[in-house]
Amino acid sequence: MKKNFRFYDNRQKYLLFVTTTNEKNQIADAIRPHVNKIKPVKPGIKIFDAGMGDGSLLMNVMRQCHSANPTIPLLVATKEISIEDVRLGLEKLPDRFVEHKNTVFVISNLHYAEAANLKSKNEKKQKKINWNVIKLKGNTSIEFAQQLRKQNKFLEKKWNIEINKKSGNHTYKEPSVIVIYREDQEFNVNELIPTKNNSANKFDLIIASQPYRSRISAEKKAKYVIEPMIKALKSKGKLLTIHASGKDPANEIIRKIWPKENPFPSLGNSIISYLKKNLDKELLDTLSFGEKRNIKCKLRALPTEISGGIATSLIFSAWNASIYVNQMDDDKVMKVEKTKNWTCRKVSMVTWDRPPRGGDLADFRVSGALSDHDARVGTAFSRFRLCKLPQKSTKTSFLSILGRS
Repeated sequence: MKKNFRFYDNRQKYLLFVTTTNEKNQIADAIRPHVNKIKPVKPGIKIFDAGMGDGSLLMNVMRQCHSANPTIPLLVATKEISIEDVRLGLEKLPDRFVEHKNTVFVISNLHYAEAANLKSKNEKKQKKINWNVIKLKGNTSIEFAQQLRKQNKFLEKKWNIEINKKSGNHTYKEPSVIVIYREDQEFNVNELIPTKNNSANKFDLIIASQPYRSRISAEKKAKYVIEPMIKALKSKGKLLTIHASGKDPANEIIRKIWPKENPFPSLGNSIISYLKKNLDKELLDTLSFGEKRNIKCKLRALPTEISGGIATSLIFSAWNASIYVNQMDDDKVMKVEKTKNWTCRKVSMVTWDRPPRGGDLADFRVSGALSDHDARVGTAFSRFRLCKLPQKSTKTSFLSILGRS
């Protein structure tokens, strides 16, 4: 069975994209006003991130929560199937428990429709759920980091995946949950700590950033991701949905090379239209659909990186951002990368704080073909030659806001 594109399958592309763009920071900045508007009620603020990734975005949101409400207990729940991302996220956590002591952090490998309640809908698997509670001892980040690193053994044994025989998608082999809080704060956060027998929650804010494949239908996006998240909102809660929307330089590159490709057939309007037509009327009456806005991000680059006419890492990053955001499958990408003397025009992907000589990178040409090895493992391109240097540009995502009365 041919696998569908999933962010999870493209580890090197994801990590390169995260480290060479400011997307996570831009999305966090867009979320902050909504964090600031949360009106805490006992037992505390509850945030859900529908797909943690490497944790970069979520850690920024946790910082925002502390800034807005430094003394209010905080429950942060998230889901992530990738063991590598769970490790990366846990590595970023120690400082959060130092700054905001009364935090409860929960992560599971469950599906969207299960993650808020921390229960698998597969009865056989639910009986085998792994429930791991970590009570952090001490009061310094190094102590917390050392204790969290010990969870690698648990992850290796219990955070495994298998392929769903019907859909071909990845799913958890065993449902697993990790609950983390400071031992010296247990009394203060006790009402926020989920247990096997009392795990359901409703949230003040849910963040769904790039939670689904861009090419699936609005029906599937709504049914498998958005609707379960709506049902996990508490009264006055908000769901923020962020996804790439095209109509930017990255998408322009894709359309130049693959004219028939349409990476974004169902965007926010299609999803909202489906919800309005198909949601239970009683649930729909509790919802309000907020404004949409564009979020623009840029590639990061050193001002001197293209001096001398060679910009291997910069161009590689621009190309990676294009194929990653537009979710091009590896087979198509490898065929193009092996083609001799192909040209991408108007690749205006890079912006500089202080433009180097000649301006901003925009066009590039590949002279010669990549080796099979380079194409397979995603190592840096070695045969790029710059052609032109025109204007600045960005990658664009939509932020959609949905509130519950």
